[in-house]
Amino acid sequence: MDNEYSISGSGMKKGSSNEGSNRKKLLMSRGIAMENEKQDIDKMAETFIKIFHKQLKIEREKSSKGLLI
Repeated sequence: MDNEYSISGSGMKKGSSNEGSNRKKLLMSRGIAMENEKQDIDKMAETFIKIFHKQLKIEREKSSKGLLI
């Protein structure tokens, strides 16, 4: 049969397998987009942390030389 059932807020709905296939494709593309966003956020966080550590190092060096204002 070309029909499949899905559960919605109002109960079970009968839909074609094409709808199910489209839904799977949509969910897969959302998953890929979310993974890409996660990777972008991870890169941004790593960059922020690197810059922060560099600034701390500079401040420590200035402080040890008595140059901190």
